[in-house]
Amino acid sequence: MIKAAIFDLDGTLLDTMDDLLTAMNGMLRELGFPERTYDELLRFINRGARRFVGRSLPDGSIKDFDDPLVDRALEVYARHYAEHCLDTTHPFDGVPEAVAALRASGVKVGVLSNKQDAFVKETIAKLYPDAFDSVHGQLDLPEKPDPAPALAVAAELGVDPADCAFIGDSDIDIKTGVNSGMLPVGVTWGYRSEDVLLDAGAKLIVHTPADLVTSLLK
Repeated sequence: MIKAAIFDLDGTLLDTMDDLLTAMNGMLRELGFPERTYDELLRFINRGARRFVGRSLPDGSIKDFDDPLVDRALEVYARHYAEHCLDTTHPFDGVPEAVAALRASGVKVGVLSNKQDAFVKETIAKLYPDAFDSVHGQLDLPEKPDPAPALAVAAELGVDPADCAFIGDSDIDIKTGVNSGMLPVGVTWGYRSEDVLLDAGAKLIVHTPADLVTSLLK
């Protein structure tokens, strides 16, 4: 049995896409750019807000993700997301109960996201109050799939990485688990396909939150 479970946020704990779409298209309209579709934004997420914003800008409008336009767009996007991050965002069915069951069984539970830290803490406080032992978004460490932030969370939880599961819906999350020496667990209720998760190196695939609890506690 694992001793700690570290969860991704978007697509794993919370369905956030509609609010991300609202905020991103609000930013694009304000800057005079064409809006993006749901499916386009779905392809762009998982590597943090700067890359999400940069990839959402019109093709050819920036040189790289350090372009000054990305700085401006990120500022505008953050303002729009602050206004809309809790409009429709909600936990996936059964996931709060799964987190509670793991914690009740003595498993430490944490959150690690590439989303801005303030938004991670705000949404978790509202939708998963007092549910986690550690909650972190993107701060000064490299973003996932670099192992540094996952290892930092494991250290904060007081658990060896080999005794942790890293749980997520994307190839980025699976690679984070692999890179940090944790059990990489893919969930299929999120934003990426099972094939993507397996290709990234998932050692365990779960299709329901109940399956997650059963698999991690056996």
